[in-house]
Amino acid sequence: MPSAVGFSISSFRYPNALPDNALRALEENRIDANVILPLARTLIDNNSHLPPTQLWLCCISFCGTVEMVLSCTENEMGKYPIFIVPTRPLSRNSLRARLRCLAETLHAATSLERVYSVFAPVDIASLFSQQWSDISGVAVEKEPYYAARLLSCTALTAVPDTPFPQSGSSRLADVSDTEAVARLCAGFSQESPPFVLKWEDALKEADILISKRQVWLHSIFIKGRPEPEVACIVAFTRNTVETATITKVYTAPSCRRRGYAKELVREVCLNLLQTPGRREVVLYVSHGNKSAAKVYESVGFVEPDTAVESGHSLNWSELGFDVNKVELGHW
Repeated sequence: MPSAVGFSISSFRYPNALPDNALRALEENRIDANVILPLARTLIDNNSHLPPTQLWLCCISFCGTVEMVLSCTENEMGKYPIFIVPTRPLSRNSLRARLRCLAETLHAATSLERVYSVFAPVDIASLFSQQWSDISGVAVEKEPYYAARLLSCTALTAVPDTPFPQSGSSRLADVSDTEAVARLCAGFSQESPPFVLKWEDALKEADILISKRQVWLHSIFIKGRPEPEVACIVAFTRNTVETATITKVYTAPSCRRRGYAKELVREVCLNLLQTPGRREVVLYVSHGNKSAAKVYESVGFVEPDTAVESGHSLNWSELGFDVNKVELGHW
């Protein structure tokens, strides 16, 4: 493994300034890079001229190998956590040295309030949060915001459609569904503290998801009601040609344990895998959510066997910083 010396940190404010070797390293580690690559590619492909509030830091060895990429970015809904993606195996001492330099560079480039959390493979999130807290003086929250496994579903692992006895239908959401989707977005956020959305922000998120064709719903018919009720949504917001990422699965509390989420996730996966060039659909499942893990595994989500070759870190965590000293974003 690389030693603890022999690297430099390069910073980039615009995605089209990212060097080819950095983009190539992310693409070669596309599963892990689902948190960084989709936004960078979208901004490059659309020739976006967003203000220079985006920031990418690349840790590059002296022989020119990109070893790690950190992003401090935002989209229409707000600021993302700090994302960190490793692109090659590193010893703990090597990680510590590189993360210290990344933290120092980030500290010089942005405000303390901007860094509200870090999301990365477990060891990286732990080491970086310690480094950032030491440099910034902002304490790490005692409990992780999120601790999860990163799973993938491919055409080979996906479980085909099975007869679904419940009434209802699954489809891409449209403008007429905005309020219904917003209600479920708001419900999802209520169960994902501290990232709780106000109603106007939930409406905004629903509008963005629908306009980008990034959310499906399952609706059911309830006796005595003339219109169907939206029982479940699945959103997929970080996507490249090869990899799609499911970022939100939520079922209304009154509609749970009826199989709606399972069937909708299955339908969405099969649809996404039909996209030309698409190789996998990925998602994160919380360690504490055994029922969700069971649903995803029954659809065909697995832990990839070729973890290193596919650029895949199994266990991830989001560690937050003192909420009284930062400005929370949304993702």
